[in-house]
Amino acid sequence: MVLYFSGTGNSRFVAEKIAKELDDKAVDIKKFLKNEAVPDFKEGGVYVFVAPSYVSAIARPMTDFIYETAFPKGIKAYYVVTCKASMGVSPEIDRRLSGRKGFKYMGTAEVKMPQNYLVYFTTKEKEDNLEVINDALPEIDKIAKTIKAGKRLQSTKMKSGEFQITVFVADLYYEFFMKTKKFSVSDECISCKKCVNICPYNNIEMINDRPVWGDKCTHCMACINMCPKKAINYGKGTKDKPRYTGPYDVIS
Repeated sequence: MVLYFSGTGNSRFVAEKIAKELDDKAVDIKKFLKNEAVPDFKEGGVYVFVAPSYVSAIARPMTDFIYETAFPKGIKAYYVVTCKASMGVSPEIDRRLSGRKGFKYMGTAEVKMPQNYLVYFTTKEKEDNLEVINDALPEIDKIAKTIKAGKRLQSTKMKSGEFQITVFVADLYYEFFMKTKKFSVSDECISCKKCVNICPYNNIEMINDRPVWGDKCTHCMACINMCPKKAINYGKGTKDKPRYTGPYDVIS
């Protein structure tokens, strides 16, 4: 089984490519997060967890989901992390999590995908994103074939102290910077509720026909990137930045 968490579609794209090669199904964990449901997986064998890198580590919505969910003991656990720069300390996080859950850790691989984090970075235009996606296809295929063969994924080694420092910084970022108060919506809003529907934590509600954010946000950037009118912004720095609407839109 291939389980994925995705904001704007990078991890979904990778998960579905891998699932197709494995003749398996790709399952979006967002449906569990939105309903605050804790599934109980009975099926043994191989599990592939696909998620983006947030603050140089595999996204916490995925690791929290794995930690809180019941899986059969002894499953083979593969991890695939999508990122623009680096998956950082994801392999060590995945290894430790696998140990706590009784999984057989089969390694972590990274796939470079287009940038979507508008808060501090600038997304590229469609042509540049298409190049990044095309470059990723051979790596996705290699990862899928490695998993299909039952072999381990080769993870990069970390420098001494890198894990502790990165986790410390990530903790600070999640606590103090992944906030929603800087989200705003302009008069371009057409009250389509797309942002409400795609938020993984049901953190957005419509009040007087305008989206209002609660305080449970993971900065997945789905709302700001997927708004069809570019009506959503974060602070003052995102207004003129291109939006990234995912691999399937780029390659269409």
